[in-house]
Amino acid sequence: MVSLWKTGLPALALFCGILLPQTLPGQAQANAVLNPARIEPGDTFALRVLVAGTAVAPKRVSFAAWQKQFPADNVLSRSNWTRSGTHWVQQFTLISFDTTSLQLPPLTVFLHLGDTIQTNPVDLAITTMFKNADLKDMAAIRDIRREPVLWYDHWPWALGALAGVLALAWLLRRKKPRKKAVPMPVPLAAPPPPADKIALEKLAALEQQKPWLKGDLLAYYAELSLIIREYLENRYSVPALESTTREIAALLKKTDFPDTQKSPLNFLLQQSDLVKYAEMEPPKSYHEEALEKAKTLVLATA
Repeated sequence: MVSLWKTGLPALALFCGILLPQTLPGQAQANAVLNPARIEPGDTFALRVLVAGTAVAPKRVSFAAWQKQFPADNVLSRSNWTRSGTHWVQQFTLISFDTTSLQLPPLTVFLHLGDTIQTNPVDLAITTMFKNADLKDMAAIRDIRREPVLWYDHWPWALGALAGVLALAWLLRRKKPRKKAVPMPVPLAAPPPPADKIALEKLAALEQQKPWLKGDLLAYYAELSLIIREYLENRYSVPALESTTREIAALLKKTDFPDTQKSPLNFLLQQSDLVKYAEMEPPKSYHEEALEKAKTLVLATA
């Protein structure tokens, strides 16, 4: 009896101290936190799922409960489970384009032994700063990052100004003016081709390359957006190359840009922004359609 007691007690302690905490999923708790909980359409936000009461990392988080209110395609990325104090933490990056207030139900967390626990429900407010917001009012996913102005960016102007001052001083010190040379006729430079011709030629070259067939969607939509922005800058004298999609729309309001083309232009630029910055992939049928829409826009505003 004494021998059985001595050998059984350590085994019981080992079971209670090591195995039992890992086999009691009822003690585990899950919590979901949104950061931020109030966003604008097109903004990304973070979801953190924290699980306590289990010594082994959970298996996965199921978004099936959010399928109707928040499609799984809106989940852009997810991290691995990491340990933070007494919690297991997994972070997700999400995006939404609707304008609404969502009451999202609890998510299901699958534990390592196949058991499940539920998180708390969360509220998400998606609002816009514009009244009666439309697709054309939606901001670009990310603003353009501008480089800071440095002193050596202006050295050619400073050098030119110094050369001009030295030349003027030398001219003033001349005692005897020389005979004026007969100016040679300068041939007139050919005027630059129209902005619409340049844009259509670049669009035709892009169509021949067909980068979307090679799977290079990022380069394709970046080039398509650049051609349209260069055309707008040359045609309407607005700084389209250094402006966001929203800023371009505001600048074109001061020009004779036709109202019928404002919505197609904004949609085309926003789709390009989604591919470049959010790595979203439009339907395959839209790739060639986007090129045709760009040609139509140039021809309608030439």
